[in-house]
Amino acid sequence: MRTTISNRFNESLASIQRHSRQMADEQIRISGGTKMLRASDSPLAMGRAVDLRTTQAQLDALGRLQATAANRMAETEAALADAGKVLDDFFQLYASTQNAALGAEQLKGLASQASVFQEELKQVLSRADSAGYRIFNTSDLKVIVDGGTAGVAPVSINTIGVLAGLDMLNPGKVVWSEVSDAADLDQAINVLLYGPDSRLNSFVGALKIGERYKVPEDALKQASEEMTQQRIRVGAAQARVDRSMLRTDDLALSVSTALSREVDTDFAQSTMEVQKARALLEAAQSITAQIGTMNLFQRLG
Repeated sequence: MRTTISNRFNESLASIQRHSRQMADEQIRISGGTKMLRASDSPLAMGRAVDLRTTQAQLDALGRLQATAANRMAETEAALADAGKVLDDFFQLYASTQNAALGAEQLKGLASQASVFQEELKQVLSRADSAGYRIFNTSDLKVIVDGGTAGVAPVSINTIGVLAGLDMLNPGKVVWSEVSDAADLDQAINVLLYGPDSRLNSFVGALKIGERYKVPEDALKQASEEMTQQRIRVGAAQARVDRSMLRTDDLALSVSTALSREVDTDFAQSTMEVQKARALLEAAQSITAQIGTMNLFQRLG
């Protein structure tokens, strides 16, 4: 089939338009940093990018929950350590009062120290975290620390100190299942530490009148050991949170890398495409210019 000069001229004009548009698109990609300017650029890649962005958003939300759990558990661990320290000091004071060489006046002198420990323990057990939630409570406060993405079921952990574990300080006087709000919790702590049958309160009261008190069943030692066991529980949960945070960070990096491959501009490839489009554009412009200088008979020929 014979190709006329007129056909070549029209093809050159179309080539100029096509390569100009290609150059403009690649330059926009380079300046904007994205491969896909329109959904029509790559429907499959656009769909994959949506899925990856959804996963990325889920991982961001999980990361915030993990940070919340880590911060709360750090405060819980600190509160458990403080409570354990006060109870241990209480036990050491109690042990020293069992020395038969101490007289009534000396026991009275130790009463003020015991009262300070009693008040300090109340403050620790009443402590709230930075968000206002009570660190010691009667019901679980669970925070999601793993899962929730890629079809994996969410995994949550309990982040509180269990007050019911200190029941040996005043056995059977608090029905923990009926403690439902902050006011009930404060009342329960008062009963635990200051109730008429409280072993702590009985010990402090005996010292104030110069008497030696025998704490039944080594309740103070048991309470101190209970705080140690709770710290071990929280420590194990903290280790799990740390591992979960590392996994989430690794997964987020993988998703970010995959998303980058889908939507971020390959600058070397885009630069090469711009140079190729420019060369083809210049060639089309040169052909068009040459045809434009021809006379009518040359064009017809």
